[in-house]
Amino acid sequence: MSQKHRRTQLTAQDFQFLRHSSHVAEMHEDHGFDDDNFYHEVECFDNDMDLFSNSEYPDDDASVASFASTSDGSLPPTPDGGAAKPPKAPELKKDAAASISGLNLRVKAKKFLSKNSRAVSGAVTGNGRRSVHVKQQHHAGLVWHAQAVCDDYFDLKNCTQEGQLKQRRPVPIIRASQFFADLEYTGGKWIHRAPLNGWPGLTDLEVVSITGKVKSMANFRIRRYWNNDTDQGKRPAFPENVRSCRVTLAAPKYTLDGWSADSPGHVWWFHPSDETFFHGKNIIDNFRSLEAKEGVVEATVVSHFAHRYAKAKEGVKDRIVYHSAILVEWSHGKHCTVCELAFLNGVGGWGGRSNWQEDSTSAHPKLLKNFPAHMIAPWNSTLAELRIQDVPFKNWDEFSVYLSQHEGPKGKKDHRFFDVTKIGSAPVTLACRTQPSIATYLNNYIRHNREYHEESRNCQTFAADFYRLLTGDTHVKPFHPICQILYHHHEDWFLYDPPEGDKK
Repeated sequence: MSQKHRRTQLTAQDFQFLRHSSHVAEMHEDHGFDDDNFYHEVECFDNDMDLFSNSEYPDDDASVASFASTSDGSLPPTPDGGAAKPPKAPELKKDAAASISGLNLRVKAKKFLSKNSRAVSGAVTGNGRRSVHVKQQHHAGLVWHAQAVCDDYFDLKNCTQEGQLKQRRPVPIIRASQFFADLEYTGGKWIHRAPLNGWPGLTDLEVVSITGKVKSMANFRIRRYWNNDTDQGKRPAFPENVRSCRVTLAAPKYTLDGWSADSPGHVWWFHPSDETFFHGKNIIDNFRSLEAKEGVVEATVVSHFAHRYAKAKEGVKDRIVYHSAILVEWSHGKHCTVCELAFLNGVGGWGGRSNWQEDSTSAHPKLLKNFPAHMIAPWNSTLAELRIQDVPFKNWDEFSVYLSQHEGPKGKKDHRFFDVTKIGSAPVTLACRTQPSIATYLNNYIRHNREYHEESRNCQTFAADFYRLLTGDTHVKPFHPICQILYHHHEDWFLYDPPEGDKK
């Protein structure tokens, strides 16, 4: 077999490596939330764990900022849903990325990734373990799993030195006596009204089931202690002779399509100049109101860019994780707007930190102060949100200065980006390009498909779709070759209302 032919024979391990290389920035940062006292009724993909085992469980104060530091004490970027671009350096395993060409290999990649894609529900943290297990059910809203523990439970990983449970854990944890005492029976359902583990966004949760992990011969099995379908009317209780159990909870149905019942759409827009914040349909209403008072504002120029995240020392994986976004310039010439797709609740669950805000490194960022309480909840890397933020720059040239000021290795300076690449820039040629129209397009897009997949539905696919829509350039593709292989453009999602009952 020739050397040339050998290079095109990618093994399953090669594709698995590339697949993990395109993990988003949140995984790339290796926050390493440990899950040893928690379990899941789904396959845990133990073979993947070795790729994400470089950092320790964060053991800081019980606050939102508990998610805001890496093992080396530096401030990580907001989980922006970055995907990957293969480096030119030869460290990439077997130079696999350079071999991805030709129809046969394209089909092989699609088949492999489709076969091995994680068909499970749940958020995956930096070390490959799930921090928050969330999935969609037809009879309710988002489903959350929490850990109920006995009253004498003590573990410094989840407790303070005084023995109090730390608040806002990635997997919500609560004392059993407190949780079960707070349950309220209404409408044939057992409801937990208070914020769960200090998360303001986890309220009014219906108890769906109580399960536990019990030892059976040499293995463990899941035992179901209570279920709302078979135990209706019976009060849920902490199982006897156990130290902890898992409680499955369902949020209100509207959470499948937004953060509030009256404003559907997992998209938010922050205006730092006057510190106003809107989400979902309310964004459109706000712009219509402004348009009536101040006149029409249109998008004029759009720029497509990508970057890596600043690290003190880059490894192979760090060199191939890229995040893509769109910069929109407006006819009023006052500011620009950054548009990006990323993990659901990635900012609210991350201490309100964003690389596009100058005060991101402060203890209380301006963005967090304006974040609605019901949007502060654990992030979920299987679902997406659109984050739209105004930045105080008139055009790309001014914005690029900001990128340059924060570009470089992580160290004493506030470096956030590395290898900033401008992919393209062009005038906006879309006929309807007013601010209410742009807001409508974005809301339609996220409501058509709420899912996040590191290979095929991420920041890069959104950026490509949005750039194609605004400019009419049909040759634009995602930044990463793997994303390009699986890419199916969807400008149509921007233009049409999602059919009821058909939103993913």
